Amino acid sequence: MTKKEQERSVVLNKVLIGELSKRQAGEVMGLSVRQVKRLLVGYRKEGAQVLTHGNRGRKPKHTLDDDIKERVAALAGSTYAGVNTQHFTELLAEREDIVLSRSSVRRILLDVGI
Repeated sequence: MTKKEQERSVVLNKVLIGELSKRQAGEVMGLSVRQVKRLLVGYRKEGAQVLTHGNRGRKPKHTLDDDIKERVAALAGSTYAGVNTQHFTELLAEREDIVLSRSSVRRILLDVGI
């Protein structure tokens, strides 16, 4: 848990035992009363796990596959060595059927050190 999530857990515990009102908890956490109520419902059911984002630890859906990155890096180092990024992107689309944006190709090459 992050520090922010730990602080929210402490505040929600104080609400549950009656030390803080929902309005006061919202002011402390920077949330509306409605959001505090929503968090409390989940906190009662699932505990502190409800405070963490559901996608934590998952790979983003729009991430490029590692196979494509490796293939682009290999082609840049061998077949298309010395070609600028824009031309390389066009060659990948025409000859290799790898359609990527110029910025994606540039980022892959920078990560590899080319």
